[in-house]
Amino acid sequence: MARTLPLLDAAQRREFDSPPKFTTPQRSFFFSLPEWAEPLLRTMTVPHMRGGFLLQLGYFKASGRFFSTERFAAADRAYVQHRYALGEVAWPRYERVASFRHRTLLLHHFGVASFEEVQSQVVQQVTHFARQQMNPVAVFRTAADYLLAHRWEVPTYAALAGVVTEAFRTVEQQLTTQVAHLLTPALRQQLDALFTTEADEPAHAHRPYRLTTLKRSLELMRPAAIRANVRDYAVLQALFAQVQPVVAALDLSEELVRYYARYVERAQVFQVQQQTDKKYLMVLCFVVQQYYQVGDLLTETLLQAVQTHRNAAQRETQERVYRQQQDTAGQLRELLDGVLTHGTALVELEQVAFSFARTNAEKVTALLGWLQSPAVTAFAQLRQTAQQLRKGGGGNVAGPYYQVVEERSRALQHRLSDILRLVRYEGVLNSPLDQALAQYRDRAGSLGSKLPASFLKAAERTALDQAESTISLYKALLAGHVADQLKAGKLNLVHSLSYRPFDTYLLNATTWAAQRAELLFQTNLLDLGEPGPFLDALQAKLAAAFAHTFERLNAGTNPAVRKRADGRPRFLTPARPPDEEAPAPRPLFPGAGQISLHEVLHTVNQQCRFTDCLDHWSPRHRPPRPADRVFFAGVMAYGCNLGLTRMAHATKHVAQSTLENTVNWYFSLDNLRRANDAVLALMGKLPISRLFQRAPGQTHTSSDGQKYHVAVDSIHATYSYKYFGQEKGLVSYGFLDDRHRLFYSTTFTSATREAPYMVDGLLYNEVVESTIHSTDTHGFTEVNFAVTYLLKVAFAPRIQSFQDQQFYAFVGMAVPDLTAYALRLGKPLDRGLIEAQWETILRLIVSLKQKHVTASTVLKRLNSYSQHHPLYLALRELGRAVRTEFLLRYMDDQDLRKRIDDQLDKLESTHTFARAVFYGQNGQFRYAGKEEQQVADACKRLVQNVIVCWNCLYLNQQLFQASPTERQALADVITRMSPVSWQHINLQGEFDFSDEALTQALQFDLDALLTVEWETDDPTQPM
Repeated sequence: MARTLPLLDAAQRREFDSPPKFTTPQRSFFFSLPEWAEPLLRTMTVPHMRGGFLLQLGYFKASGRFFSTERFAAADRAYVQHRYALGEVAWPRYERVASFRHRTLLLHHFGVASFEEVQSQVVQQVTHFARQQMNPVAVFRTAADYLLAHRWEVPTYAALAGVVTEAFRTVEQQLTTQVAHLLTPALRQQLDALFTTEADEPAHAHRPYRLTTLKRSLELMRPAAIRANVRDYAVLQALFAQVQPVVAALDLSEELVRYYARYVERAQVFQVQQQTDKKYLMVLCFVVQQYYQVGDLLTETLLQAVQTHRNAAQRETQERVYRQQQDTAGQLRELLDGVLTHGTALVELEQVAFSFARTNAEKVTALLGWLQSPAVTAFAQLRQTAQQLRKGGGGNVAGPYYQVVEERSRALQHRLSDILRLVRYEGVLNSPLDQALAQYRDRAGSLGSKLPASFLKAAERTALDQAESTISLYKALLAGHVADQLKAGKLNLVHSLSYRPFDTYLLNATTWAAQRAELLFQTNLLDLGEPGPFLDALQAKLAAAFAHTFERLNAGTNPAVRKRADGRPRFLTPARPPDEEAPAPRPLFPGAGQISLHEVLHTVNQQCRFTDCLDHWSPRHRPPRPADRVFFAGVMAYGCNLGLTRMAHATKHVAQSTLENTVNWYFSLDNLRRANDAVLALMGKLPISRLFQRAPGQTHTSSDGQKYHVAVDSIHATYSYKYFGQEKGLVSYGFLDDRHRLFYSTTFTSATREAPYMVDGLLYNEVVESTIHSTDTHGFTEVNFAVTYLLKVAFAPRIQSFQDQQFYAFVGMAVPDLTAYALRLGKPLDRGLIEAQWETILRLIVSLKQKHVTASTVLKRLNSYSQHHPLYLALRELGRAVRTEFLLRYMDDQDLRKRIDDQLDKLESTHTFARAVFYGQNGQFRYAGKEEQQVADACKRLVQNVIVCWNCLYLNQQLFQASPTERQALADVITRMSPVSWQHINLQGEFDFSDEALTQALQFDLDALLTVEWETDDPTQPM
């Protein structure tokens, strides 16, 4: 390990060790003297002592830190000199001794402990941070925040970086020592075997290392890929059983396991093997992480295969029923005609049998004659027609559906039989489904004649009795029930990232009980400590909204309401003023295609250095950093959907191997999100960005999904006939603020609802802090209303036909008559249900705010429980109250409705922008893996943000260069436009048609080429 980890670059180090930058009002506040300091200042006689003391005092008040004399800002020195009449000051004479003495005084009077006093505690805490998160830069910043929060002095960069470096060295030494003691010879031998090939011969492309084969996860739905994943899972399962006790004894955090596992995934086998002290630790973490990931992958395979099977069965059933209706119409007519004819004959025969005019012999002769008649022969043949109709579903109470399921079962078994046999899903012990799964595993999928079918529905059991192949239908039904109960949370995969029991995602209950008050303080949730006051305030707010909204409705003072014929209110949203739709009086951007995308990336990078956020995966052993042009090429390759190979072939000065290596080691999702944040932060600093805010002091954000076709087989893409026809696709779910900053995005399958991902964007970005958030109907759930309210974000969706929504009120609340407006009031809200689950609700919210778990993971898991989970029921009840209060305001405030529409319109406009940027490969994703899909999406967002940032810089410069008399008029024009413009950007590069580009072109001598001859054995062919 290097002497000191390179935590910050040179510019960041200078910024960290420099005093805070003050505005004029801030200087007035921070450089004012507290009462205790006035006598001290009077004892100082020389100007440099007085000035140095005043500056250190102000800087310490603002940052809790001390700075060297050469770092004092010139503007701050001039301010202090003028305000305190210091005269000429020889600042270099403010020597180290005086500075140290003033430091001691300031620490004492502000009640802050010096770094030297608490250094041992800091080392201990930073070491704890290092065990939790293997990102030294994040640990460094967390340590600085921790010191400030505990009123401890924050030292220089060098001192704190030394502590962080020592902490990581200590953690790795401790872990490697523990691993060496915990590994048995047998387990060590098993891990060493991963660095060999199956044939114990040198590795090559067709004979990879065992570790290399385990690194592949084929995120495809092809049966061959599924079988390969199952084989890997079997190997990982056996290894995991051996390493789990070691990993448990090491007490490794999820972040630490993920870090070492991802290093193994990215590195060549020899790079891991040469880490003599750490290779076993790395491989242990890799086995754990990969076992979890492949288990989740197989579970997603099961869920998608079952859904695809059901969709196909339902579609074929409908087609078969339609064909049967067409094909059997004649048969039914023939059958009915035969029955009617036969019935008529029976009536005639009955008359003969009971006739007194005929003798018995005559009656027998008539009966025999009738039996031998063609009519009876034709009626007997109708039996075959009736059997065909019955087989086609006419006589089956379940119809042809289960018959289709049975017929298609083979294809489903081909994909899922090994998954059900190998992956241990756990539910209620000894439940009917649990017993059925246990028998399936015990018999390795070979079921006997006695099938445990008590978990099946009555109709399914009936269909099973009538099935031609009972086993085939049973296995399809078993897979369907497993999928349903996985979605419902009744079955779980304990060793998993996405399908664990819900409670395991939250903060540990013991930790919560011991640190409840501190955790609420850290997450700024102290006002939620007790449910009573919180719910009282919500109830009062809801009652006031009911009274105000319906008072205005009854009085007719709400100008944006019209009454429909059925008595229901119609709420109008004002149209946009014509001047807002008018184009700018003069073009504000350069001509079409004049600015290259490379220039845009370079210009913005000069201002915010977003490429510096793309750190090497290993912060300890970093190779020489690639040039910025390599990062630009990688961003464009993914962001414009060109692909690395095509980008390398079309680019000079960037080799394909260099580009691929850079993307492998530098383009992680966290890095790309930080790069986006750097661009967003620059945009936020520009004065022009404030012109786009409709409500100053409020940050209005929105989110929406955009569909993309996936042109390759991928488990992370699903069918959507509306958008993709017979093909598959995914959703890119993006977030935008009112300054046109795309501050978050993620991807998921097109069959997944957007609502669980909404909270992710509000929590997992470091720049935009939303105060009000809007979505369309797809992002709305009552749980989302509750969670955002607890997170102190106003959720304001645009709900289609919102008058059809039910309104709710607490027990005993005075509610106006809603029936006069044809609105519905639901049953009273159960306050006791919310209070009973309050501690779990707080654990959930704190877990989200501390980023202990992503909101999408936990909310998808919670929503799947539906009506059964008490936490879901409590959040739904709370969300109903919050939603009702919002709907009442939404009805009453037409300006709110307009702001919501405007913000969602801004986001809609970015969809066309995204299509223009992501133009390569016909705008289709060609990545099967989840991570690569998300990397492409993050790069696309980075390109978009960089273009918008360049536009803002350009417009800001126009404002700066305008004369004072023109500036306000130009600002008014910019306010009515959008910086989301790209016609002036050349996204697709240029062709070089200059003569210089042809100097090395190949030349051909056609006359010489035509004289070439060769011998041939075929005499019919000319020489």
